[in-house]
Amino acid sequence: MSQSGLHGVIGLYGARLVRGNAVRRVSGPALFGFVLGNIIPDADFFALGLTYPFNGALARAMHRSFTHSLITIAVITLIGYLAARSRDGKGLAIGLGAGMLTHVFFDIFTWFSGVDLLWPLGLFGLPSKINLWANVHLPTAVNNLLGAADYLCFGLFYLYLASLARRRGTDAAFLPLLKRLTALQWAFTALYAVLSFVLSGGLFEIAHYAMFILVFFPIALYVTFKMRRTIEAIAEETPFAA
Repeated sequence: MSQSGLHGVIGLYGARLVRGNAVRRVSGPALFGFVLGNIIPDADFFALGLTYPFNGALARAMHRSFTHSLITIAVITLIGYLAARSRDGKGLAIGLGAGMLTHVFFDIFTWFSGVDLLWPLGLFGLPSKINLWANVHLPTAVNNLLGAADYLCFGLFYLYLASLARRRGTDAAFLPLLKRLTALQWAFTALYAVLSFVLSGGLFEIAHYAMFILVFFPIALYVTFKMRRTIEAIAEETPFAA
């Protein structure tokens, strides 16, 4: 389970909170980077999906490793900042890094699994993982339901984006498609909630991760980029207490 959509909601709310409490104006690209950074660490599911058919245990171990590492985040942020040729580009890099850090922080305290916080040091026998849930073992149905909640969270993320867009008059042409994508999330939430009690843990993982990796996570990235104007418009808001 990853609840990438919930990370997106956290990113949007966090962007508004930063804007509302910033002493100086925060740029739109920085806020877009922050929202994207809250989502992008779960892109490690693409590597997980390629590995799972051959080695399921290794695939599970790959999640919350290289894309969740403080070392990786620091390198990405530094390279992006140094490569940027404009203030907006540098803001985007900083926002992306801050968003990824926020994602990792919430993963440490949620989802009942560990985070390889200092990958790749663990590959050399050095301590790198933090797991506050090592002694927590969820029933299969509960674990499956958390997987089904991925679709619910994507739907909440899209609802939040649509609400922001309507208030600002941005991305109006995309809203009808976004509404259909949101309805699709509710349908899959219901479907996978039922499957949570019907399928075994292994079969549910295959059915869930296949759809998540091949369809719904790429759609979430697509929606985030298509709604970039809406996200960047947060910088134009009158500061408020979010």
